[in-house]
Amino acid sequence: MARVFIDGFEAGDLKLWDVVSGATIASGSLMNGVYCLNCNTTNYYYAQKTIPAAAEYYLAFRYLAMSANYSDCVCSFYNGTTQLGKIRRNVITGVLTFYRGTGAGTAIATGVIPVPLSAPTLIEVRYKPHDTAGVVQVKINGVLDSGLDFSVAPKDTTDGGTTIDGIRFGSDSTNYPSCYFDNIVIDNAAWPGDTQIQVILVTGAGAVAAQWTPVSTPASLNFECVDERPASEADYVSTNTIGRLDLYAAGNLVGSIESIKCVQVQALAVKEGAPTPLNLRLAIKSGGTEYESGDNAVPATTSKAFQKVWEIDPKTTGAWIPAGVNALEIGMKAVA
Repeated sequence: MARVFIDGFEAGDLKLWDVVSGATIASGSLMNGVYCLNCNTTNYYYAQKTIPAAAEYYLAFRYLAMSANYSDCVCSFYNGTTQLGKIRRNVITGVLTFYRGTGAGTAIATGVIPVPLSAPTLIEVRYKPHDTAGVVQVKINGVLDSGLDFSVAPKDTTDGGTTIDGIRFGSDSTNYPSCYFDNIVIDNAAWPGDTQIQVILVTGAGAVAAQWTPVSTPASLNFECVDERPASEADYVSTNTIGRLDLYAAGNLVGSIESIKCVQVQALAVKEGAPTPLNLRLAIKSGGTEYESGDNAVPATTSKAFQKVWEIDPKTTGAWIPAGVNALEIGMKAVA
């Protein structure tokens, strides 16, 4: 496995994130697409993602610093509630510094490539927390920052743990962020590179259609109930039958595509009353064959967004190609 999670915020919400404090969605062409993560504030605003525990992670994201006084905390890494390390931007010089530990932390490496104000910048981070064999490396616009190439053992990059299970973008509750983020990629095996995340919305009925019941005023077809952005919780499809599957046709990729690293399918779901199906599987149809994710427990009362990454085309077992992505059908299945 390589790609663990991606978000270009083009769903128009933050429902894929596990903890959101103050951060919002910004609209407009600040970076790529229509939406991005808004932490442009002199307050402790952030979005945090829980990820599978691993000894090392790689990140890539677009970062837009907005204030000479407060563009400070960029991202931080956690083991449970313990902060392992973080990156801060110097508000005077613009260079990045990595700190290990909680609170103010201990500065262990400082970059030499400035990250400018008011200009979207590609930042990539490699972090392995360890007392003797730790690694910190940072790339700015694809160039390894020599001051932040902290990778030759022995290197102490943590004060409290060697496993990462949470990554936060924005404030670490010690320093303000005053910035925007876009095109976030989390990988557990390799540098993500210069990646742009595109949204592909539902456009029509798929090969398996109308197994779920459309709920809309005025009445709509199934696919018309799941094509909004951001998602509408007043316009949806529902079922109380185990095994029901709805598939939808989707739009095409746009622009010149050099390579496709993964496809991520997302869906928003909630339980009402005491339904028979308790779980949801995300589904795709590639090359005439249907493939499903594992079970996702659907919560009651408050909706939750689910995501599944397909790093390769399961039909060909090779890398995705534009024609394969453009021909995909996407959807979901209700299961016990």
